[in-house]
Amino acid sequence: MENEIKISTIIPIYNAENYLRETIESVIKQTIGFEENIELILVNDGSTDKSEDICNEYLKKYPNNVKYFKKENGGSSDAKNYGIKYSKGKYINFLDADDILSNNALENTYKFLEENKEEIDMVAMPIVYFEKRSGLHSRYNKFNNQTCIIDLMQDTQAYVFSTVAALYKREIFKRLKFNTNLKVAEDLFLNAKLFIDNPKFGIMSLNDAVYYYRKRYANDSITNANEYEESWLIYVLKYVTKGLKEYCKKKGEMPEFVKNILLYNLVKRFTTPNFVNKDSLDEFYKIAKEILKDIDDDIISAYQYDDYYLLAMMFMIKYDNYNIQELITVDSKNNVKIKGKLVKNLENYSLQISSIKVADDKLNIQGYFNDIVPKDFKIYYKHGNELYETEIEETDNIFLQKRCFDKVISHTYMVKAQLPLDNGRYNFILKVGEQEVILQLMNIYGDEGILINKEYTSNGKKYDLRINNKKILIREK
Repeated sequence: MENEIKISTIIPIYNAENYLRETIESVIKQTIGFEENIELILVNDGSTDKSEDICNEYLKKYPNNVKYFKKENGGSSDAKNYGIKYSKGKYINFLDADDILSNNALENTYKFLEENKEEIDMVAMPIVYFEKRSGLHSRYNKFNNQTCIIDLMQDTQAYVFSTVAALYKREIFKRLKFNTNLKVAEDLFLNAKLFIDNPKFGIMSLNDAVYYYRKRYANDSITNANEYEESWLIYVLKYVTKGLKEYCKKKGEMPEFVKNILLYNLVKRFTTPNFVNKDSLDEFYKIAKEILKDIDDDIISAYQYDDYYLLAMMFMIKYDNYNIQELITVDSKNNVKIKGKLVKNLENYSLQISSIKVADDKLNIQGYFNDIVPKDFKIYYKHGNELYETEIEETDNIFLQKRCFDKVISHTYMVKAQLPLDNGRYNFILKVGEQEVILQLMNIYGDEGILINKEYTSNGKKYDLRINNKKILIREK
């Protein structure tokens, strides 16, 4: 059979007895023909559960297709390298011991790689979550569910990192190996180096192939166990960054997509919970600044962030300026920009009301304003043609601040206003430089309970108070 093997599927196994049968069966059911075209390599990486019994069961059932190896625990990278060494297939596929493939996955990826083997070295499959989580992995949304070839020199943020959800030419592993110094991010490290060698790769549509990634109910996977460790925050980031920079030097200049990969690797650490001490956090900031100094501002600005505060943090670190207010500008169209990158419009800003009371024949309103804004902002309320300034005081309320680790991105201000109980309309006005907008009014408690119509009595008079999202109307009854 060895001369006819099309695909070697390598499964690294560590204590996966609860999932392993389902994973193996998904390979056996492949439409390409398991017994005719697939070599299944099971690498037991020091399991202490009944994984070995399951492997031996399939070895006995399919002796011509299954190879079983048992070794001391060395981690996923070591197990993959071990499996590669004993593989014979023209192409290589990796599969985690708790995940599954769609029945058509290997047939269609094989056909596409065969048809385009002069241009690409690997084909990626879209990843779909199952068990604890569902839906398409967000990284694969950008491909618009197409089967096509991606050129990273043209589409510089279209990289993929999963080595299990892919099919590779076996010859690339003559020059590339999984790095055993990494317990996580080894996939990113290998794929990034592959893309530096050849920036083109294939991507499959959901109709043609799916890699089903199990998000376990039990928080016991290798990724879950390592993702939040301090070493991931600092050591892995430093190791991968240094390694990719050195690999690029051998090839010449660093391509823009590699800068985006380095940026991705950094940004991911700001969106994952980490509990580190002050010294470690300072070390992390030093590494981050070293990364960002080699990345142009326009690349940082063009990166697709989940929230503007991540963009703000990148520039705050790069320029060693942790006062975001000094990095913000507002143009004549009320566009709020961080180092020239549009992030919001003043029209979308709001005052979050926390209390409304009548006292001393005045309507006393208190609320919070917390958004990115230059220092010179003011908040007024307008009644008729008259403008009245509010009382503004910065607060360190950590529940309202937008923070990133120990840095404040959007400051929080308590805003107090005393409105005369006169008939008429009132607006709260935000003024930034020469720009003015009417602030939306929101309830800080998350419902409209304090913003509905109310009646107040003061000095024997009755007043009707009406509030919509931009206006306050006071009317004597």
